[in-house]
Amino acid sequence: MNFEFVFQYPSWYILLCLLCGVAYAFVLYRKNHGVPDASKALIWFLAALRFLSVSILCFLLFAPLLRLNSRELEKPVILFLQDNTESVTANSDSVFVKQQYPELLQKLADQLGEKYDFKSFSFDHELQDSLKNDFSGKETDISSALTELSDRYENVNIGAVILATDGIYNKGNNPLYNRRMLNAPVYTVAMGDTTIRRDLFIAQLRHNQLAYLNNTFPVQVTIQADKLKGKSSRISIKKDGVSVASEEISISEEQFLKTIDFQIKAEKTGVQRYSVVLENVDGETSFKNNTRDFFIEIIDSRQKVLILAASPHPDVAAIRQSLIQNRNYEVEVKQADAFSGSVKPYSLVILHQLPSAGNAAAGVIAEAGNAGVPLWFIAGASSQPGILNSQQKLLQINGARGGMNDVYPILNPGFALFTLSDELREAIRKFGPLQIPYGNYIMQQSAVTLFSQRIGAVSTQYPLFVFSSDPEHKQALLAGEGMWRWRLQDFAEHGNHELFDELVSKVVQYLSVRNERKNLRVIARNSYNENERIRMDAEVYNSSYELINQVDVNLVIKDEKGLTYPFTFARTASAYSLDLGMFRAGSYSYAAKTKVGDKEFSAEGRFIVKPVETEKSSGRADHAMLRTMALRTGGEMVGPQDLLQLTEKISKREDVKPVSHIESTVKELVRFPWIFALILLLLSIEWFVRKRSGGY
Repeated sequence: MNFEFVFQYPSWYILLCLLCGVAYAFVLYRKNHGVPDASKALIWFLAALRFLSVSILCFLLFAPLLRLNSRELEKPVILFLQDNTESVTANSDSVFVKQQYPELLQKLADQLGEKYDFKSFSFDHELQDSLKNDFSGKETDISSALTELSDRYENVNIGAVILATDGIYNKGNNPLYNRRMLNAPVYTVAMGDTTIRRDLFIAQLRHNQLAYLNNTFPVQVTIQADKLKGKSSRISIKKDGVSVASEEISISEEQFLKTIDFQIKAEKTGVQRYSVVLENVDGETSFKNNTRDFFIEIIDSRQKVLILAASPHPDVAAIRQSLIQNRNYEVEVKQADAFSGSVKPYSLVILHQLPSAGNAAAGVIAEAGNAGVPLWFIAGASSQPGILNSQQKLLQINGARGGMNDVYPILNPGFALFTLSDELREAIRKFGPLQIPYGNYIMQQSAVTLFSQRIGAVSTQYPLFVFSSDPEHKQALLAGEGMWRWRLQDFAEHGNHELFDELVSKVVQYLSVRNERKNLRVIARNSYNENERIRMDAEVYNSSYELINQVDVNLVIKDEKGLTYPFTFARTASAYSLDLGMFRAGSYSYAAKTKVGDKEFSAEGRFIVKPVETEKSSGRADHAMLRTMALRTGGEMVGPQDLLQLTEKISKREDVKPVSHIESTVKELVRFPWIFALILLLLSIEWFVRKRSGGY
């Protein structure tokens, strides 16, 4: 560490400080003033002490600074990523991977840790901060793991990345085309086996998430067989052990691929479990991938949603595309001028930029209010704020002058009408602006804010997206247009529309479901994946239908075998939440109970946990992709047995070296205690010597 003085005034000011010190000492000690019996040498000594103390005090009056420069050496960071999915051990070297490989990995960590900052992670469908080697992951997403590390270590001295995987990915984008790859060489550890084995397996299974009673629903199964030419098998779809559809399969090629379509009749409501079963063929290396289960929810009818628009708009298309992905909704889009029907058959009416100058939509709004049909207003450039104010009691837009303003959404963390996933909450922070009518926004007491407005860099309390808090008269108002940009942004960042679809689905689900006045409500999804944590929320209302959370809410979950699992909800700000963790694939029922005063309330429901079996589809490793990735980034590919060679390979690289950083800290000199101590010491010595010499 070194330092330097920083004087903010011309350097001749220092001479002025010295002159002040000389003048003060001269006036004080001329003609032995105050110490008449002192020797000449002593007088000079005392004058020098006073000169120094006064000069320093004068110098401090000009607020000099002291810059401290410290040099820090940052070690290169070596990032190790371990594929922790089932496919890694689904081959002939599984014994080595489970028993000897962890020991080699620990030695590698010790060797590299001596010279570098070694950090290890594991991944399956998501990145995990700890290194795991139980190889239990159900899905592999290499690209997202690399992207997340790139975000975490964007401005860090990354020396190299070690990626240990079999190269099989079944979720996310191709890692070779990841645009956010870490700026470092990638050394790949080629695990798994590239040998084509004698095997018959279910390569892909497609089906609807729900179907309607007495209708047929499609099931598409893709069968793949390797090195089984001339063999035959049978594929069956079974329900409760009974075959409901089947077909003979004749394997005519060494590399055989066939897609078979089935039509299954929905004969019973509720969550139904089906199994796709392939008859085993002699000579197969594995029979685990010959069976796959799937679940379908069978319901009586679906909800109808009407989108009425003042004019064609990309928002309408974006909302429609999100809703038609969910087969629980039947969506109709109409221009307001051409609509003359009744809104009573619909579960929800979405009014895009209505009321407008050309169409007040008064009849539609009045009929919906009388029939209890929920409304979702979306304002925009064509909206008439004055008429809109009179047609709803959520939000008043005053002083509108016809102009538009760009605002960004800010999520209200206390919003409790429905829940959003953590991924969606994070994405909302990056959503682009909506265009809203310029004016003064005043929220009514009956409204609850989902989004408030951020104008430029200024966060405000002005509402942007509000909902009615009355479950009997549900309404919502989004004050701006431009949701279609959110859908495109979601695809650009994540390669799909899942987060935008979740937002629209949650809004429509809340508005379209006509809630009964229940004192205990459990909010949960109908289905989860087996590698996904199950989270539920609950709400308790007193006799005045006010939200409370002073009582305990107990939950009991029962599986298909009759086993029960008791839980207790945790209290939040005004409601309850519960993280159940992960459950095995299957169908579950739940019953919640609570007691308010002397009254007991209960709520029941069902959910399914869908199996994730994509790792069983193919056990053939993709070492070509790993080799290409290593070559593109300047790294190399090694086998798991040669793992310790990476220490030498990385150490020989001249570009993997520490980075020196200089950190400068500037402080006012007067803030250092030693300055005060120096001045006090000088004055104390002077006073002591004067007293010893008989001075005053």
